[in-house]
Amino acid sequence: MTLPATTCTDSYRLILREESKHLKISIKAYDSNHAQAQATDISRSINASSYELGYEKQKVSPLSELFEKLAFNLFTYNTCTEWGGKFSNKAPCVYIFGRRLFLKNLILRYLDIPTDSNVKLTCNCTCCINPYHFAYLFGKNSKLSCGDTKLLLAYRSQGTGINQIADALNVHRSTIYRKLKNERFSSGFTSNS
Repeated sequence: MTLPATTCTDSYRLILREESKHLKISIKAYDSNHAQAQATDISRSINASSYELGYEKQKVSPLSELFEKLAFNLFTYNTCTEWGGKFSNKAPCVYIFGRRLFLKNLILRYLDIPTDSNVKLTCNCTCCINPYHFAYLFGKNSKLSCGDTKLLLAYRSQGTGINQIADALNVHRSTIYRKLKNERFSSGFTSNS
């Protein structure tokens, strides 16, 4: 997806620095204030120690395309946005300053969302980087989001079987049993069995 033709944008060159290393990224912005805000967000997401912003054009890379989509909110709920760059352990990533950065965490830091939660893709497409397809899970090893838990409780209250719920939520039935046990104890109900 590209910017509408009626949108007036300028091209900038962003140089991110960490010690003796640097990375040049092309960014597009409405004006210099928008470019400065993007530079700050990009620097935070990559953990760069400093940056320099200029008016020169720079070659467009998959990383600069990602930041453009984030800056102009070019994602939609209906479509997956597949990563055209590198992968590690079947997850989209980039290598910057000699470090591997997974794109889910990079996007969360760019959007200033705490990265202490675990992120699961709702579309089940391993190469998708669309932030609208992120579900935030509680706990490091959680397999169910808050919405999944509400669905689980609603299905179970209607008498739906454990195996059918597990298939619908794409988890093992032991996950469903554990979650039901935790919900029962946290709500004050105990089992008499």
